[in-house]
Amino acid sequence: MTAPAAPSEPLVRIRGLTTVLNGKTIFDAMDLDIPRGRVTAIMGPSGTGKTTLLKHITGQMRGDAGQVLVDGQNVPELSRERLFALREKIGYLFQNSALLTDFDVFENIAFPLRQHTRLPEVLIRNIVLTKLQAVGLRGAASLMPAELSGGMARRVALARAIVFDPMLILYDEPFVGLDPIALSQVLKLIRTLNETLGITSVLVAHELDAIKQVADLVYLIANGKVVAQGDPKTIANDGSPWTRQFFGGDIDGPVPFQYPAGDYAQALGLGGDRA
Repeated sequence: MTAPAAPSEPLVRIRGLTTVLNGKTIFDAMDLDIPRGRVTAIMGPSGTGKTTLLKHITGQMRGDAGQVLVDGQNVPELSRERLFALREKIGYLFQNSALLTDFDVFENIAFPLRQHTRLPEVLIRNIVLTKLQAVGLRGAASLMPAELSGGMARRVALARAIVFDPMLILYDEPFVGLDPIALSQVLKLIRTLNETLGITSVLVAHELDAIKQVADLVYLIANGKVVAQGDPKTIANDGSPWTRQFFGGDIDGPVPFQYPAGDYAQALGLGGDRA
């Protein structure tokens, strides 16, 4: 059995990860480390595999080559039982919050406890109320998801993500659709939970201004590799053509505007191909 990683080692260590989907290379021998107790942001152009990377970390997907080590365990090699045990230590915040619409707030957070434990009802109640208190929504326990604002729904989903006191939380586009007030609340929660609970956080996001407020480290991935990394406050000015295009919003750069296609003249009827 693989021993847990030492406290000084990265919680997540990815080495030589290669993934090919439908003939397209998503990761090309990519290396990446997620330090313990920090907030790490994963950024990059659309379609570069950011959410796919989260699926590799949780074992939902397996690469064609390489290692994905989480707390010293190589995820692709874990048995079903050990993989499920690892997943109980990982919280996941979905982009759309993914609340169960037929359950109220309390039952949404209690759901994982009821599914995976045999805790007495009084203990489940105390755990749920504690998590709701942590996100400032204990008074909303009886509300239905349809009665929640976007920011409140995101906070309920975060309470559910921490219900097992995870060592790692994965956030998939946590800032999408939030107004400035809700965004500030979510940013504060991510930072506060990370510091008070000693959690390691990984955020997939596009909003650099928000990332600057919460992240300790940024990775920019493109073309299957890490093309830039560093402090979120300075990475946009590192001089790399990748960061200049991505953070500057330029059309011209390493990421092409045109999707690969055949000869244009042929597509217009001067040849036989449609594309």
